[in-house]
Amino acid sequence: MIGVMALVVALSMASGFQSALRDKIIGVNAHLLLLSIDGRIAEWRQCLQKVSALPEVAAAMPFTYHQALLSSQHESEGAIVRGVDPEALLDVTSLGLELRCGSWHSLKEGAGGRSRPEVPPPVFLGKALAETLEVQCGDTVRVVVPSRVSDTRDMPAALETCRVGGIFEVGMYEYDASLALLPLRDAQEFFGMGDAVSGIEIRLKDPSRTDDVAEEVEALFGSPYGTRSGSPYWTKSWKEINQNFFSALQLQKAVMFLVLTLIVLVGAFNIVSTLILTVMDKTKEIAILKSMGATRGAVIRIFTLQGAILGGMGSALGLAGGYLLATVAGAYPLIRLDPDIYYLSRLPVEIRPAEFILVGTCAMILCIAASLYPAFRAGRLDPAEVLRYV
Repeated sequence: MIGVMALVVALSMASGFQSALRDKIIGVNAHLLLLSIDGRIAEWRQCLQKVSALPEVAAAMPFTYHQALLSSQHESEGAIVRGVDPEALLDVTSLGLELRCGSWHSLKEGAGGRSRPEVPPPVFLGKALAETLEVQCGDTVRVVVPSRVSDTRDMPAALETCRVGGIFEVGMYEYDASLALLPLRDAQEFFGMGDAVSGIEIRLKDPSRTDDVAEEVEALFGSPYGTRSGSPYWTKSWKEINQNFFSALQLQKAVMFLVLTLIVLVGAFNIVSTLILTVMDKTKEIAILKSMGATRGAVIRIFTLQGAILGGMGSALGLAGGYLLATVAGAYPLIRLDPDIYYLSRLPVEIRPAEFILVGTCAMILCIAASLYPAFRAGRLDPAEVLRYV
């Protein structure tokens, strides 16, 4: 019971941790990216229209992706500058962004490219990046690009002054320390993109169907079989972007399952010892049953059934206790975490029925397997030898 309880609680916490990090990553990156081989999509409006028409697509947004140096009056820091569509940002990528100051509406109100040169374009910074630059909302920062290439000519290094329209926090240091958001039109003009974009971000109604939708999207622009050969466009899902990270989490979860299964195995050995003692204690009764016509198989089934009942009771109580503990741990912040290390302030819990079924099944298999040796030992008893000394 204790082994099963520990196993399901640990798996629920590991699943919750994995899901929470996944939600944070998806909050910044959409479920699916449509990219071009040459890094630029000029006819992005037609592509956006085709992609948005797919029934599985909830929202889509063009974006640009650049590297630049951000400089304030105090410090300078390299950053990833993404140009985003203010109209679609809240629908596509901002679900995991928590604003520390400012408003997303200022990103929309300040957009418009160089049509209003007297108004510096707004830039939204990650929390750690803003702390490094020592800026707050309303301050100005300079975006420096060493070199850039426009649609018509090479352009020298450029410097653009922006005002900090907001500071957001994803909860993952990798994004909070290196990500900056600009209105799409301002980013296109500043980085010499013209009317082109780097790609299209796609949010799906069901994130688990990214592979299927990726094939559908590629089929829209590729060959009749949906392959990438013969099309200038290709897709990249959030799973591929963070493959190494989630593979490490999955490996950690698998190792945790194997280690904690040893606790269940210890409980199974306790069933072995209990049944062996029962066989030794009931030797005369077993001999009497066999002398009255009970077969060897019947005796084996009796003790196997006893082991299954013990294992079933322990597994059922363990699953019930684990569900109760996991529910309490999910409802109340019992375990606090350092957000600078684990990206989360508390340990989340996610109860997955499939994991409970897996643990219960494995526990029952171990308990039944552990009862076989005492059962076969009882079945091998010779009633003549036992009753001779009665």
